[in-house]
Amino acid sequence: MNFIKLSFLVIVFFALNIHSDDHMSDNDFYKKGISLYKSAKFSEAFIVFFNLSIKGDTNSQFNLSNMYSGGIGTTQDFSEALKWTWLCALGGEKRCYKKIESLKINLDEKSLEKVSNSVEEILQKELYKNQDIQYALKLGFWYDRFSPIVDIEKAYIWYSVAVTGGLYKAMKVRDKVRKKIDNETIVKLQKEANNIYTKVKYFENNNGEIK
Repeated sequence: MNFIKLSFLVIVFFALNIHSDDHMSDNDFYKKGISLYKSAKFSEAFIVFFNLSIKGDTNSQFNLSNMYSGGIGTTQDFSEALKWTWLCALGGEKRCYKKIESLKINLDEKSLEKVSNSVEEILQKELYKNQDIQYALKLGFWYDRFSPIVDIEKAYIWYSVAVTGGLYKAMKVRDKVRKKIDNETIVKLQKEANNIYTKVKYFENNNGEIK
């Protein structure tokens, strides 16, 4: 077992102990994290925010990104800070939008690509694992507005999956992107979107893998 995996397990272990002692809700767990931070118990606060961030809590993701970028409660890590800032922004947290560019300038091209790929993997895994179509919309926004390399075709695919899954608010952005794609290509993209939606809906197991 490598050091990164071991560190992750340690974080989860301590978080479960903190959480299980009081049987707290996520909201109360978050408040405990804030209390720990204000008491300068930064390592413990980091554990709380880390675990809530994995569950998609944007407030925790914002705090976690600040802790990584400042080296508070953990070692300074601009890659992790950017990753959680991107995920936070994709969750609709406006405070995170403003932080993206200031973090990107701290990373070389290779590191930026690695973080970008990790964000895409997280979003897709959560989509398939939880069958939560919100992640399809996030992927659309990712390729349309946040990714270092904008990919209009992928954005169209994921917006289409989101609409098919019932997120009709994605229809406007899907149709806006569609205008930038030629007719021959759009037919192929529509078929790909249908294949993806079918996999999400019918063929995925709880680990986000195809059965």
